[in-house]
Amino acid sequence: MAKCHVLLEVLSTAPLAKAGLLARWIALGILAAGTLYGAVIAVKLGAWRLRGARLLKRVLSDRRERRPSPGPSRITFVCPVTKPATLSRFLDRLLADLDEPVTRLLHPNFGANAMVAARLFNTLATRVETEYIAFCHQDWGPLDRDWVARTLAVFEEHPACRMVAQIGVRMSKEALGGQILDRYSFNGVQGSFQLHAPDEQCFVVPTAQVRELPFDEANLPEFHFYAVDYAYELQRRGFEVWSTPALAYHDSPAGALTSAGFKRARRILRDKYGPGVVRATTGWI
Repeated sequence: MAKCHVLLEVLSTAPLAKAGLLARWIALGILAAGTLYGAVIAVKLGAWRLRGARLLKRVLSDRRERRPSPGPSRITFVCPVTKPATLSRFLDRLLADLDEPVTRLLHPNFGANAMVAARLFNTLATRVETEYIAFCHQDWGPLDRDWVARTLAVFEEHPACRMVAQIGVRMSKEALGGQILDRYSFNGVQGSFQLHAPDEQCFVVPTAQVRELPFDEANLPEFHFYAVDYAYELQRRGFEVWSTPALAYHDSPAGALTSAGFKRARRILRDKYGPGVVRATTGWI
């Protein structure tokens, strides 16, 4: 009788043991697949960054000689800084090599000084004394030494223009890793083009305009979509947004596109302007 009870117990627990073993194998398979996927993404991003670094080095070596322009600064570059080393490698280094004098307003955006983009830009705009403001990332930098002159000329060429932006990353996988944002990256044609919305790595607006039409702090609680929102507000008022034909470089991958903050900001923007407005990144609509 005892042997029968033992046999029945073994038979009853065998399916459970098999199920537990199967569950462990499934879990290990999912973990292995996730690890492999992460490794592939890391390798791709590393390759794209390396390619971008090589392109940057090549372009810098081919730049024309610097031709300093006299006169006061017409533009202030406003940048939230979280990584000083990144700032010195890109923005700080490349601004120092421009033809025209520029003003810098760098904000240490961490700790007690941390602010979201809308509030930060509205706050710093009150301290700007130049005619124009360029809101930019710390890992962005102008490559054409006449970047300021060529960018501000777009305002003069288009009287209805109230924002000139770096057009942003090209719509290709390679662009995620720091591709040079060249003047042929929009429809394969050189020049400046009217946009619906810019990428946020760098955009220029008149200083007086930001004071009259500040960024929407109530509806921009994240560090995403502030340039898109501002561009839409300008177009609501009958103004235009154009790209600059001048060459620049951006070293940031698009990793934040999957973050909770990015998704929340995108949802807020869709609620504000309509469900079909924003379909991809900050610069693609």
